[in-house]
Amino acid sequence: MKLIANLFAFVIICGATAVTGYILWNSLTLFDYIVEGAGELEPEIYVPLAVTVLTAVLGLTATLYTQSVSRRREIEAAHRERKLEIYLQFMQLIEKLILSGKPDLATGEIDHNQIAKELVSIRTKAVLWASPAVLRPLAKLGQPDHSLRGLFDTLEEIQRAMRKDLGLSNIGLEKKFFAKLPLADPTEYDRLGT
Repeated sequence: MKLIANLFAFVIICGATAVTGYILWNSLTLFDYIVEGAGELEPEIYVPLAVTVLTAVLGLTATLYTQSVSRRREIEAAHRERKLEIYLQFMQLIEKLILSGKPDLATGEIDHNQIAKELVSIRTKAVLWASPAVLRPLAKLGQPDHSLRGLFDTLEEIQRAMRKDLGLSNIGLEKKFFAKLPLADPTEYDRLGT
């Protein structure tokens, strides 16, 4: 079976090489005819012709580029609402966890199974809509071998990636801003073990 696959790959490579060589040869021949023909033309003819062709090529290139950028922006705008919904659900889950750790707010006992289900639901939705920059740290969040500081660092990474994915800037936010945000005393982060 492997022999057939290798033979098939060899045939495809040879065919692609032959087609590419044929196209290059004909392109060089065509270029030679154009140069030869241009040499016979008078400047009153080939200068306006060259300007017209150059203008058309530049205009077409600019139009295609503009359409590509516009289409990409439309796709990002269409996905933004869905991403925003998933990211907000994640932030609300974090909020619930933070509030449960503050006894003076009396939010009640949290159900760890429910939290785990919500996190799995968020990760499942994120697989379809989130960028790789969000998915990588989100996958790390599910790993059990986190120190407390590692957990806060992962939350930092996720929140920065989410903001960037939504088109928001992280410029002006100091390093470890999101890691220190849930803590009552931001200096407490520095005392956490690694």
